[in-house]
Amino acid sequence: MSVLVLVTASALFLFYVQTICEKVLRREFSQAYFRQIIEVFRLEYPQLRDSVSSKNPIEYAQARFALKCDFTTLEYLLKNGDPSRQGLARAERLLGIYFRVLLFSLAIRHALSLGEREAVLRLASVLEYFANSLGERFTVTSLSTIQANIEA
Repeated sequence: MSVLVLVTASALFLFYVQTICEKVLRREFSQAYFRQIIEVFRLEYPQLRDSVSSKNPIEYAQARFALKCDFTTLEYLLKNGDPSRQGLARAERLLGIYFRVLLFSLAIRHALSLGEREAVLRLASVLEYFANSLGERFTVTSLSTIQANIEA
């Protein structure tokens, strides 16, 4: 009986975390900042997302590596890109954990041949959120720097 309670509680906790992450991912940005970030840092997740959406076969190892590299790049830039802000926001930290869990589940899904495409699309949506967040921070930082220079 205690095992059943533990499994049920764990499942509810994971469902709750996933619901919170999906709510965070629905946030609307004032513009599509991610396009500029993709161009500047040459991120690969948009091509991967388009490939998955068009039902083209995906190579698991290459897709996983590209997603992990893009995540590492965006996470580093979010943590260290703005010297006035140290670290990640709460939502970004939660999405980082969610991304890592999804990336781990991608390996399991690949081994079992279950829903790899959906997992890749979710991972790409987390990366797009990070790119939008990063672009928004750089725009705000750039505007505040320009305003400070004008006032000086």
